[in-house]
Amino acid sequence: MPKSSETLFIVKLEKGLAERKRLPLSHVISVLDELRQLITEIGKDLQRRRGVARPTGDFGLELIAGEHGIAFKASSVQASIAVTERAGTGFKVIQSVIETIGLLDTEEFPEATADQQIDRRIIRRLSRIARIQRHDRTQMRLSIARPNQQKPITAIFGPNAVAAVRSLQAPTFRVEGTVLYGKLIELIDKIKVDDEEEKGFWGELVADDGETWRVLFDANDEEKATPLFRKQVKAIGTAVYYRIARPKLICEKIERDTERNYDAAFDELYGCNKQIYKTDLQTLLKRMHGEE
Repeated sequence: MPKSSETLFIVKLEKGLAERKRLPLSHVISVLDELRQLITEIGKDLQRRRGVARPTGDFGLELIAGEHGIAFKASSVQASIAVTERAGTGFKVIQSVIETIGLLDTEEFPEATADQQIDRRIIRRLSRIARIQRHDRTQMRLSIARPNQQKPITAIFGPNAVAAVRSLQAPTFRVEGTVLYGKLIELIDKIKVDDEEEKGFWGELVADDGETWRVLFDANDEEKATPLFRKQVKAIGTAVYYRIARPKLICEKIERDTERNYDAAFDELYGCNKQIYKTDLQTLLKRMHGEE
């Protein structure tokens, strides 16, 4: 049983298959784990902003059993979760998730300003939960209450919110023949957006300008692309941009990027005009950075 002094987070799956008072165990666990990972991600960020040296995003979440475990009630499956550590920060994190869902669930969802108001991390986790909900025809109701709080903060991740998530993850435009230079690394969190049905495998490319791209490779290119992970590469393909999700490159060609010789490039471009510039590359770089 929850203690009156604890912050209580409630996750309730309603309608659809929940009306049978049973749901696939893997689906219930997946929904709870997506929420746990989301709370951890945002919690680390909030702790970092508050000056915590080693943020963990761990708020001691504990599942509170009903009389016989997770509560199965009429038309719903409910999990009660206690926030047992750093409850103040944990409450703020969960509150931000619930308030975002509440914003998404409004019929007059302000799409014009969504890019500034919606956290990308919340959207991508909700997208995964939405896929489970579509399969089970359920909706998710979240609420959180602090000790002595008269009314809990509540929001429903239902049809309106799911539609808003899909609209935020719809591609805005494509650019063929895009060339990217950067470091290719393995994509651990294999998150797809709702429009993505492509077959293949994924990588992540940190471009030279600092932007992070998801890279979709054809399944037949595994032997070619895998040895290039953790290497500097040149990738060519179709770039797909989204409102919220990170951009994606549908890779058509990838190769090891040749090591650049900037001195040789300077000589090639400006060598014929040395009498004008009367200097070398290192001196010009110092001038550009105000070092002389």
